[in-house]
Amino acid sequence: MQYNHKLLEAEVVAVYNKLIVDAKLDNGKIIPTFCSSPNVVDMCKPKTKLLLKKTSRPKRIVKYNISFIKTPEGMVFVNPRYRYQLFEEAFKKGILTDLAEYKHCRRLNEKDNVKGLDFELTSGEGKKAVVFVAPIYKKQNGMAVFPQSTNFFEMKMIDEMQKRRLQGFETYVLMIAQREDCVAAKFAWNFDAQAAAIFFEAAKNGLNFLCYGCKVDKNNIEINRKMEILY
Repeated sequence: MQYNHKLLEAEVVAVYNKLIVDAKLDNGKIIPTFCSSPNVVDMCKPKTKLLLKKTSRPKRIVKYNISFIKTPEGMVFVNPRYRYQLFEEAFKKGILTDLAEYKHCRRLNEKDNVKGLDFELTSGEGKKAVVFVAPIYKKQNGMAVFPQSTNFFEMKMIDEMQKRRLQGFETYVLMIAQREDCVAAKFAWNFDAQAAAIFFEAAKNGLNFLCYGCKVDKNNIEINRKMEILY
């Protein structure tokens, strides 16, 4: 996926609230900068290096978004809006080997009247699956870790997945580790124990979890490998 946007170098000065940090540009100017989630804010310690993108929405009060966080091991792409495009490109290229039996991929929309599901897959023999796509950013002991937290939409997703399983669908949560420096993914209890319990119970009840890693640079991001999940 090409990401050809003008980006500004910046450095975290302080965390403003759960979705905004103050960042200093190369010219010394300090600007408020929007983060895509509290999980991204948690990664923004003072002096953390960032790449910022200016929003195209003229009415937005906070004019800049964090696109990348720089770490000693490489960059982390923290814009979640492109997860659907990353999934579709990888599906078409055959990179998502866990889903290789499915030949057709359709993005679900409002007309489908479902909450928290992103894609419907079908095989040549009529087998069907639904997929929820989730970016993950955090790293611990060399592994991408989840769940980082949970929210209303993910709770609705788990309910919808259960309904689809009763209808004969396979159900998947496909996580995209939007960084290069993780050797595997790890189910963790130390970030949000309540979220971990909910996801662990969903996995026991038949919800399949998959994880794929990415190649990341400031002009191109693409899913390029399957990652083992350790429980």
